[in-house]
Amino acid sequence: MKRTLLIALLLFCSATLFAQSITINDLANISNLSNAEAHNYLTLGKKFKRRYLQDVNGNSIEHLNRIGPDNKEETIVIGVNSKLSSGAVLRTVTYTTSTPQHIINLIGQAKHMGLIMKLHGSDVKNDIYLFDNDFFHIVIFLNHDNISGSVEVHQKEYLGFD
Repeated sequence: MKRTLLIALLLFCSATLFAQSITINDLANISNLSNAEAHNYLTLGKKFKRRYLQDVNGNSIEHLNRIGPDNKEETIVIGVNSKLSSGAVLRTVTYTTSTPQHIINLIGQAKHMGLIMKLHGSDVKNDIYLFDNDFFHIVIFLNHDNISGSVEVHQKEYLGFD
């Protein structure tokens, strides 16, 4: 009797759980992809769908979103980039969620990945976490009211010396 009650309880709890749909590693990998490749990665594998396209100074910026079973929204913005004089393109990916636990999980993942935390501070609205390595600069914002948060992954120019 106890075993069936436990199994029923576990099934009920697992049916109501909502897992975040992206990891800090996914966000870092997306920043290395072209817009078309990032779109395919997000729409085919992660169940995001295009919300709208925006044209800014000739750049096509794509906003994708996912709405979970509990109506918690997640948004990813791809296509923001800066071109260097060498011709290289450095991309920025922005992830926003209305579930603060997702942001807390991403902070834990960044620490676990071995990214160096350069700053943990706050402003009027957010707690701010800055992580850094040779390839990425990651800024994480967690709203003080625990109603939302965002992550910005900025690709860095890597100067490799032979």
